Amino acid sequence: MKNSPKILVLEPPATSIHGNQRIYGGNGSNKSDFRKAPLDVMWMSGYLRTNEFDNELLDANNARMNAESVIDWVQARMGSVDLVFMSTSTSTIYKDAQMGAMLKSTFPNVMVVAFGTQVMALPEETLRESPGFDVAIYSNEWEQAALSVAKNLGSIGSADGIVYRIGTSELRRTPPIPVLHNLDDLGFPAHDKLMKENYRDPTMRRYPKTMVQASRACIAKCNFCCQPAFFGNVLKRTPEHVLDELEWVQSLGFKEVYFNDATFTFDHDWNRAIFQGMIDRKIDLVWFCTTRAHCLTPEIVKLMKQAGCHTIGVGMESVDDQVLRNIKKGVTRDTVRKAINMIRAEGVDALLFCVLGFLGETKQSMKETLKFLMTIPASFITLGIAAPVPGTPFFDEMDKAGYLKHKQWDLYDPLLEPVFDYPELKGVEIFETAAYGLRKFYLRPSYILDRVKAIRSPRQFYSYVTNFFGFMRRYVFRNVS
Repeated sequence: MKNSPKILVLEPPATSIHGNQRIYGGNGSNKSDFRKAPLDVMWMSGYLRTNEFDNELLDANNARMNAESVIDWVQARMGSVDLVFMSTSTSTIYKDAQMGAMLKSTFPNVMVVAFGTQVMALPEETLRESPGFDVAIYSNEWEQAALSVAKNLGSIGSADGIVYRIGTSELRRTPPIPVLHNLDDLGFPAHDKLMKENYRDPTMRRYPKTMVQASRACIAKCNFCCQPAFFGNVLKRTPEHVLDELEWVQSLGFKEVYFNDATFTFDHDWNRAIFQGMIDRKIDLVWFCTTRAHCLTPEIVKLMKQAGCHTIGVGMESVDDQVLRNIKKGVTRDTVRKAINMIRAEGVDALLFCVLGFLGETKQSMKETLKFLMTIPASFITLGIAAPVPGTPFFDEMDKAGYLKHKQWDLYDPLLEPVFDYPELKGVEIFETAAYGLRKFYLRPSYILDRVKAIRSPRQFYSYVTNFFGFMRRYVFRNVS
């Protein structure tokens, strides 16, 4: 490694008891004990190292560290720090900025660089409101922008893809980073820098677990999602590159993988090369992925299972046709039902993603969505609340219509009461309906019995029990701290 500055790549502390989502536009607090490896932070750390800028990676979110313990960790591990790259999100931006201010107070010469979709959408506003940040990465090529900053730390105006301060009041935007065409060029995320005992979630079967990404962005154009709004066209890694990473992950002692691809099964020829490669190379990992309902066939699901897949997540959001048209979802309830039945028929668990509160939602449409959820054999569901994220068409539509009640970003959390009211539907009604729907789905005796029968290991039993009590705390006893 060259004689480089002391660099920290930081996933900041959680603002919620169960941690927060920040990965590639993720937003909000977790409803129970989800601890996902911070893939965007890992990619950045790995890319910097590949380009001869060694660095430390700290996931304070999933280690459940507070700001003070982050400072203690840096002092003990690094002595001091010259450059910090910090992941952010809409609902955590205020606390993230406070973490940045504490770093700057403790290490007066440090430069704190914020990245994430909130920063991409509002880089100048973020810097004006957050003196704890010196630089905001606005380009969607985060890893390359970070490398440009590291190379130009002494002359930050020469770095591409950023907005930075000049003095106390002036802000300047540099040219964008050139578009990345080959995802293999990023190398591998820094799995080896994780405290791997930290990661778990309710769907996992084996421990420890990490996150891998074989493609970036999404084939769909859903108007509420950060993927099409911020990350452009889909890029795929070569199957060989993905398989090499999986072999390395296994050699590090990981037993399970979460494929963080928005639509993992959109190209079945590419999928077959990966899945058959996992089988042929005898890669001993089990895994979870997400996709779209129309991108599955019995043949591909069967091959996925043979390659180690135990759970497939599918997005539905709503069963109301008008809501689905409004959000440009491109699915129907019949397509979703067929996909869930197909997944379960192959002995694979199914997670169904649902959201209440998009434009066009009514009391009746919410009722129909809940009714549908009780009739399908999904292993798990989510039932979040629409959260307009700056930079997405959904946010722009809500803002233009005057439905937003405020722009206090820490309340833009899908697990909190909505930040909007519709003329015929109040946010509190959406909030109460979501909580009711989750209780109705997960507290059914038949569902509980089905999950008990599915337990295959002490680790799985522990995960189910831990998350069940977390669920009860939030949705039955209504403690949302």
